[in-house]
Amino acid sequence: MFEIMAISTAIADDLVDSYRRAIYQIDSGSESIALRIDQFSRSLSNLLSELKCTRAAIISAYNPYSQQLSHDENETAHQSLHTLLIHRSYPILECINLDPSGYWPVEKSFFVAGLDFDTAKFFGEQYAQNAILWIDEDAIPRLVLLR
Repeated sequence: MFEIMAISTAIADDLVDSYRRAIYQIDSGSESIALRIDQFSRSLSNLLSELKCTRAAIISAYNPYSQQLSHDENETAHQSLHTLLIHRSYPILECINLDPSGYWPVEKSFFVAGLDFDTAKFFGEQYAQNAILWIDEDAIPRLVLLR
């Protein structure tokens, strides 16, 4: 099992709590898979098996460092991340990140199968994200803080 721990972070506790409460929804075509941090998902496990992958990440380019940008700015960043992932030939699926409280607007992201942990962190950092979700063979999404 892959254990991820953050020693210290520049990210406010309430923001980290928002990430932990969020629902991360993968559009797998035939169904929508709703994920929560630190909770096993049978549907996610099945998706990883179907894709013949033992690891994946959920990465967004929306709202760098949680500073809300305009719709157009977020869409431009999202398309840039999509282009980067397509050129690297990773299997990707569209996702949305939902805040159940409604405080944060819906954010688009990507479920990226097969990439390694360091590359996932690099992509998150390249798009100025506070965090990514990391998933390994146990099909439990884990929050990885990047600052």
